[in-house]
Amino acid sequence: MENNGRQKNKQKNPAQGVSAKGSPRSLPVANAKSFRHRVIGAIVSGLSCILALAMFELGLRVARYGYATAFFVKHPAAGPANVVENQQFAWRFMPVTLARRPEPILLPVRKPERTCRIFVFGESAAIGDPAPPFGFSRILDVLLRERYPSIRFEIVNTAFTAINSHVIVPIARNAQRFGGDFWLVYMGNNEVIGPFGSGTVFGKQSPPLPVIRASLAIKTTKIGQLMDVAAQRLVPSPEAKKGWGGMDMFLEQQVRRDDPRLMTLHDHFKNNLADIIDFGTGSGAKVIVSTMVSNLRDWPPFGSMHRPGLSDGQLKEWERLYSLAINAEQNRNFTEAIRNLTLAAQIDNEFAELHFRWGRCSLATGNLDEAKVHFVLARDLDTLRFRTDSHLNELIRKVAGGSSSGSVRLVDAEKEFNARSPDQIVGSQFLYEHVHFTFAGNYLLARLFADQIAAFLSATEPKGASANAQWLSENDCAARLAYTDTQRYEIANLLLRRYEEPIYRRQLEYNERFKRQQLEVAELRTASKPTARRRGLDACRQALARNPNDWVLHDLSARLLTALEEYDSAEKEWLQVAKLIPHSAKPHVELGKIKLQLNKPDEALYAFQTAVQLDPVSADAHAGLGKVYSLQGKRSEAVRHLKKALRLDPTQKEAAELLSN
Repeated sequence: MENNGRQKNKQKNPAQGVSAKGSPRSLPVANAKSFRHRVIGAIVSGLSCILALAMFELGLRVARYGYATAFFVKHPAAGPANVVENQQFAWRFMPVTLARRPEPILLPVRKPERTCRIFVFGESAAIGDPAPPFGFSRILDVLLRERYPSIRFEIVNTAFTAINSHVIVPIARNAQRFGGDFWLVYMGNNEVIGPFGSGTVFGKQSPPLPVIRASLAIKTTKIGQLMDVAAQRLVPSPEAKKGWGGMDMFLEQQVRRDDPRLMTLHDHFKNNLADIIDFGTGSGAKVIVSTMVSNLRDWPPFGSMHRPGLSDGQLKEWERLYSLAINAEQNRNFTEAIRNLTLAAQIDNEFAELHFRWGRCSLATGNLDEAKVHFVLARDLDTLRFRTDSHLNELIRKVAGGSSSGSVRLVDAEKEFNARSPDQIVGSQFLYEHVHFTFAGNYLLARLFADQIAAFLSATEPKGASANAQWLSENDCAARLAYTDTQRYEIANLLLRRYEEPIYRRQLEYNERFKRQQLEVAELRTASKPTARRRGLDACRQALARNPNDWVLHDLSARLLTALEEYDSAEKEWLQVAKLIPHSAKPHVELGKIKLQLNKPDEALYAFQTAVQLDPVSADAHAGLGKVYSLQGKRSEAVRHLKKALRLDPTQKEAAELLSN
């Protein structure tokens, strides 16, 4: 009874027994304690995870897993006072089997006295493809050395194939440390097809810029690199399996001019270019940015697409009018061709090839202004976007030309090249194909940059520093770089092989263009004869007399001597290259090839082993080792190195054949 009474009392007076366990008044306190415990538990769990990740990261680093992500890295063969190019730098941006490599660089960490250090940033056109020994930065070096003999110029070209502004930003960030006096930026051709572009095959297309930068930051960690490798192995791209396939890899990546992803891409480019300029000026360098040059007059679009929503009837009528225009053009009735092109354009004005034909017909009738409008439209509407379009060039003008800093200059190369071209429309005089310069084109671009550098130097250098009032001529620069008919032949032959690829075969009037290239090769074939190669070798020796420490000239000499089968002399040149760029596997690979040619497998083995020690991810070095071991009957060693070569580069045909046998 008493217990029942207490129960009733408690129910009637909830204010009594406030401190009793389980009373309503105690619930907020209990909830607060429970919340604190949960927060503390979450913090402890989070810290435990962070600690575990940190320990895992440390373990991976101790085990030397992964790769360095800076562009400039230390190398034991280069000595403690120098840095070199990172041959694995592109791995963060694209699959290993597709990653391209920069040219060898040996850079003193501390800039020597009376040295003007110039960094070059860009892509394949900036490095001088298809012939880097004769790219604009090489010509610029000659121009400046001859004009300013009292100054030591040091040009560091960081450009390489298939990269774009997303890759160049971290290169520029890294370059801040090394005291550049000038930064030259020639960048923009690969924004669509390069990493994170809207037509890329290297990974995600057009993600937001914060996502791009966060993903790249994660991959600076070894855990991030491990995750990236795991993802690539789980879901490898078809292109990564095949290895580098050149421009053909992008055949299915057509992007229209009004594709909304291009707006994102343009914003990325603008921000990346602004960052590069800020890095340069922040490091104390003068930054010179150029607009991009593309072949308008003599290079038809790679891809053309009809506008969306075209009905079957409209397409049929368009094709009828377009066919009439083609026939009229072939019969040299250009006015009639333009009339039919105009009518076809009223149905569909987005087909790039139509505008290229229109440009040619307008040029033939003497209407130069109209011709240029349509040649530009043909480029801008090209759905395989290997050329910088008008919008990107305008962004370059706005970002660089609109800078309030006195340390930033714009070189409007697009305008200057057009001004110096027949009918003021740039074509094959300056460009081999769509964007890569002839020697004349590289010389002109070098001159444009040199004029800006000279303007800056005139304000800082004492009077009398310029020994010569005029720049060297194009022919004199060619002589200084040993650019001879033999080199012209090699380049023409390389271009002929490229033009056999499917992406070129799809172009307008491919057969005529291919035949012209065949004719050029035939006309230059005498330059491949031994007497011509010896003249080329003499040109190298004369150039080396002026610049004996130029490894590129020694490289050219070694290749000429190898072609002449003067292997002892070639070996001496390759050893000189190895002395000048001691970290590079390239000269040792070439030495190994010579030793195999001379049937000296033991010496070849040493050369390839040295190459692998210097560059453990050189596919050529591993392929060479595999070949030597195969000849020596060492099957397991041969298989190991051949497989390694193919993992790094699936296009190693000889390695694949040896492995299959």
